[in-house]
Amino acid sequence: MKERMRAIVFEGRHKFGLKDVPVPQPGEKEVLIKVDTCGVCGTDIHIYEGTFPADFPVIIGHEFAGRVEEIGKGVKDFKVGDPVTVDPNTTCGKCEWCRKGQKHLCPDLVNLGLKVNGGFAEYAKVKEAYVYHLPQDLDLESASFTEPLSCCLHGIDLAQIKSGDALVILGAGPIGLLMLQLAKISGAEKVVSVDPMEKRRNLAIQLGVDLALDPTTTNIVNSVEEFFDGKADRVIECVGSSHTQEDSLSLIKPGGRVVWFGVANPKAEVRINPFNIYRNEITVLGSFINPYTTERSIKLLSSGRIKVKDLITHRFRLNQLDEAIRTYLNDKERVKIVMKPWKR
Repeated sequence: MKERMRAIVFEGRHKFGLKDVPVPQPGEKEVLIKVDTCGVCGTDIHIYEGTFPADFPVIIGHEFAGRVEEIGKGVKDFKVGDPVTVDPNTTCGKCEWCRKGQKHLCPDLVNLGLKVNGGFAEYAKVKEAYVYHLPQDLDLESASFTEPLSCCLHGIDLAQIKSGDALVILGAGPIGLLMLQLAKISGAEKVVSVDPMEKRRNLAIQLGVDLALDPTTTNIVNSVEEFFDGKADRVIECVGSSHTQEDSLSLIKPGGRVVWFGVANPKAEVRINPFNIYRNEITVLGSFINPYTTERSIKLLSSGRIKVKDLITHRFRLNQLDEAIRTYLNDKERVKIVMKPWKR
């Protein structure tokens, strides 16, 4: 077993480096995972930009899968070599919210890659209770989508999509494209995807969207009303900007449900017409992380019903994080970026 490993350590806004650090030692009921793949999430970029809080210094990255390298004392359900993924959100288990089935609202929520070290490293240490077995036939790169897909499942649950519903998804990045596939499985009859990037719109078409719109060249409200012969039953916002959140409220029909999934800047504000919400009984919901959806996510990935390989446009080594960030911010062709800690 190696004593040292390579890891990307963030020390503040725009401050990170690839460092040689000790391999974490698993304590009681902890599992050491050799990381195969870790996805780059929008939250990671927000940490880089200083718009999302993190406890520095920290190894970021929370969307990962790998194999068990070592187990701590008292670990019973895992053995060395097991393919695994993780739920990166640990809770206290005893507060009001944990006890009433809303553990994601726990005031003592601890996130891998935010408050404790995560997966942009060769190894990551995780509590056994938050480690999940993977089927042997599910490749680890696809399995790294478990966490984002589990978050999308929570958002789909909140949207309460019914067979025959008309749905608009704002944003066709990795999250929007996962939402699209889940919405179709849930019975949405017509789905409109909105994104300015041509590659993403083409991917949405490939994955079964009924209409893909470019918001820079199209009046979205008029196009949606014409296509649906009215407004949408459901709208899911996957961008996290004030502009698209305001757009979501102009696209929903009376009695509809709007889910804000995208991570907004904590200081951002949105203009809302309260009379419109009141008079039309519009439901507006936030969707935060992934309570109780990890197992469902693994099953969907294993079944092949959710396509993720086509979403990966870039793979980077740990020493290429600066390039990965530039790609995320500037490349109009990128969709999903993943880090490969053992790729040299």
